[in-house]
Amino acid sequence: MGSGQEEGLPSQPGQPDHDAGGHCGPDLEGAGRASATPTTPGLPTSCPPADPDDAEAAGPPAALLEGLLLGGGKPSSHSTQPGPFFYIGGSNGASIISSYCKSKGWKRIQDSGREDYMLKWCEVKSRDSYSSFREGEQLLYQLPNNKLLTTKIGLLSTLRGQAQAMSKASKVPGGPQARLGKDAAAATLEDLPWTSPGHLRPHRVLRMEEFFPETYRLDVKDEREAFFTLFDDTQTWICKPTASNQGKGIFLLQSQEEVAALQAKTQSIEDDPVYHKLRLRGPQARVVQRYIQNPLLLDGRKFDVRSYLLIACAVPYMVFFGHGYARLTLSLYDPRSSDLSSHLTNQFMQKKNPLYVLLKEDTVWSMERLNHHINDTFRKARGLPRDWVFTTLTKRMQQIMVHCFLAAKSKLECKLGYFDLIGCDFLIDDNFKVWLLEMNSNPALHTNCKVLKEVIPGVVMETLDLALETFQKSLRGQKMLPLRTQRRFVLLHTGEAEQRLRPGAPSSLPGRLPCDPRQAESSRLPKPHAPARPGARRPTLPPSAPWQPRPPSPGSGPGPDNAHDREPQAPGTERPGGGDRDLVQEPSPGTAQEEHKELRNTRPQGGGSPEPHPPPHHAAPATLPTLRDQ
Repeated sequence: MGSGQEEGLPSQPGQPDHDAGGHCGPDLEGAGRASATPTTPGLPTSCPPADPDDAEAAGPPAALLEGLLLGGGKPSSHSTQPGPFFYIGGSNGASIISSYCKSKGWKRIQDSGREDYMLKWCEVKSRDSYSSFREGEQLLYQLPNNKLLTTKIGLLSTLRGQAQAMSKASKVPGGPQARLGKDAAAATLEDLPWTSPGHLRPHRVLRMEEFFPETYRLDVKDEREAFFTLFDDTQTWICKPTASNQGKGIFLLQSQEEVAALQAKTQSIEDDPVYHKLRLRGPQARVVQRYIQNPLLLDGRKFDVRSYLLIACAVPYMVFFGHGYARLTLSLYDPRSSDLSSHLTNQFMQKKNPLYVLLKEDTVWSMERLNHHINDTFRKARGLPRDWVFTTLTKRMQQIMVHCFLAAKSKLECKLGYFDLIGCDFLIDDNFKVWLLEMNSNPALHTNCKVLKEVIPGVVMETLDLALETFQKSLRGQKMLPLRTQRRFVLLHTGEAEQRLRPGAPSSLPGRLPCDPRQAESSRLPKPHAPARPGARRPTLPPSAPWQPRPPSPGSGPGPDNAHDREPQAPGTERPGGGDRDLVQEPSPGTAQEEHKELRNTRPQGGGSPEPHPPPHHAAPATLPTLRDQ
């Protein structure tokens, strides 16, 4: 992707992919949004009303952090300092986050400009938040340049760059999408995911064309012209703004007349001399993507699957997969319909249906319900393995997530204390092929129906648990695994070995606590800001009150009703003690400039059930067997 053009793009809107808003200061890229509240330099941003018990007193975070670490997540009862403090910018998931923090004795602050927080969770990224961030002392939600994955052009550019690098390394010509990124900065061979978990031999990596629909940028003339040339009336394409959500700005292209109108509009904009003087070329910051016209339908309705990519720690990287839910349209699917609510599954679009209030519970299915439906409706007719959702689909989503993360890893800004939760949307076609549609920053955390009430709080709380535990362990230099707070999230990638072996990596971070708790009691964290050291090795902390697992129901097995609590695990696999590995835990195989930049969970043969996942407090996630394409 062109660095100049990409840097000028508006940042990903802070509001989630539903109708929640919020602002935490000026957008990171400096571009205003229509929904953002204007701010005056030097004045705090207006935020939601404070809770009655919210505190405003300042306190030194370094001293508080020491007490917090020694106290296992809660401030010491003997501490004379106020805090720790947390700040939430916006309403998306705010009640869940606030309840979590208050349960630990933390106090909420309302001034977005305060720098003495322990945790800051904002819907909209703010340049000020990152410039004042104290590495190793604070937790800050959202990686500053997550747009490499969470904008349409950013993800396209990242995947094309990876495809080019793999093509160059393997000396095998890339596909058409890779060739469009001919000027992409190639990643080094060591960045490519050639090593299977626990195995020092190559396995076939995914090709971009296998999981990402054909896509063209409208702000790149050659790509725009290529699209206008190839379009014909038998196709449907979907046009999307690069950094939008909730279906805003999306429209379908189904006829030559519609494409001709788009071509004329883009040409008139490009011919406008004012356009070339603009740093932000918003009207052109769009992609067109081949529309998948044969989606798998649930009772005649289109659906997609929301899953989660959690970057719980950035130094070293600790990356996880989490199940979400299925989102369905209310209207029956008609490929030629111009009604977007039958094509787009998000809640924002479905709320426009007058029957939404009555039928909203049927627009969100749990993964267990989806699994039951596919077992009952498609398994025998289509020859699918039993529990296809929790085997083949899950493994494929994990593979795709790992591929995307590794494609962006070398360019992501990483400091100890950064963490991120990214919503990943997948579509399944009627051949049961899995497609990645997009990845979203600040995913919707609303709980306006029964399934979301069951899923979202657990996702948010485990996100915070894992972010805090990995932060503490990295700060102390302890091994990450096992993770006592891990419940439903599955470990995909750990960078511990890479962090230890990185040449010239500093052995300590200013403000880092000693591993011996007795030394920690007599030590003091320095108050000066810790400098940004992305390459610094980070360390852990003595466990606090042990997490109590949910007791299994009598006779419960690894069936779909228990899938969230027991991920299938390969028999005999061991828990890793670290290493830069890509760990995918589900079984069964699945079916430029900068831009122009198997797990087979050995199920018993003959239809046997996979071994149940052991309770999280007994061991860490398993290193799984090689992912093999079959």
